[in-house]
Amino acid sequence: MSDSRNILLAGLVLSAVILGGFLYILSSEPFPSSRLVHSEMIPIQPGSRIGGAMSGFLWDFRGMDLMFQTLVLFTTAACCLALLREEKQK
Repeated sequence: MSDSRNILLAGLVLSAVILGGFLYILSSEPFPSSRLVHSEMIPIQPGSRIGGAMSGFLWDFRGMDLMFQTLVLFTTAACCLALLREEKQK
């Protein structure tokens, strides 16, 4: 195999591993730090459940938000590197 095929194969394997990691993290319930935030950061007055409900909604979807932000940053970095690479002359 040539070097370009090896690089392509390595990129495909790395992409599959990263995608698998994203899917694994998104499928876990709930985001790891949400239990602490529900009980400590938002005070809940007697008879009012809005604080805990709102906190639960925001922190339960935080993991998905972070995964998409990471994906956007990774894609941006890969595109910038592709634009700035040197082309070999034959």
